[in-house]
Amino acid sequence: MKKNIILFFAIIFLVHSYASVQAKETANVTKILDMKQAMDQHGVIMKKWSVYTKGSAGFTSDVNGYRQKAALLKKAAKGYKWNAINEQEHLKMSGVRFSEAGSIKERLTLVAYPQKGKLATYLVYAVEGRSWNKNQFQQFARSFQSRIATYFEGKTATFSCVTGIHSDTMDVGLYKQALELMTTFSAVPVEELKEETFVSISAYTKHWDEKLNTAHKAMNLQIAIRNQGMGGQTAVTIGTPIITSEY
Repeated sequence: MKKNIILFFAIIFLVHSYASVQAKETANVTKILDMKQAMDQHGVIMKKWSVYTKGSAGFTSDVNGYRQKAALLKKAAKGYKWNAINEQEHLKMSGVRFSEAGSIKERLTLVAYPQKGKLATYLVYAVEGRSWNKNQFQQFARSFQSRIATYFEGKTATFSCVTGIHSDTMDVGLYKQALELMTTFSAVPVEELKEETFVSISAYTKHWDEKLNTAHKAMNLQIAIRNQGMGGQTAVTIGTPIITSEY
């Protein structure tokens, strides 16, 4: 009887932990909707969104162990086209697939590198939407948590990012525009970088649970704005907890 009770609570704990992880991953993706709304409010046309998830795939003793991990990943991830890239320092396998409409690109990358006489492995799941379609995005968001559970075994870190263009001449400077975007999230600045044609603000908002601890304070929002020259457009990038793409 005692063993049954212990087993019951162990199952409850595992289910709760799994649900918590899945809820966190779903929240990371749906933050894109918050960032899209902020761009809409400030006249920025969103051109691209991305989600980047990374997690350890554990250790393996040799190349054969890595190949077994690669085979299991291929079996779990349906519809990907794979290629192996064996470099001098590490082993890498990458697979790509596109949505039916072609607007969403998914990439899985499995990497192994030498560490303490073994091969340490990690997995990256990168998703990019080249145009905005709310229905397609919501369909992807609903399936995201199950894909994370399928591809990854342990803890993961997810980064979300949106990029857009302000085509009109901006009535305010880059820094003020970044501050106005930041206040949309009820955030406070943590770090700043100001140049003539480029501004970046790292900030913290209480509305999002996840955060990164820097040398100064916690942060979970980054905004970058770049002026692309005389008569050119202004590129706006928003990311959480940081921007992972080029800006």
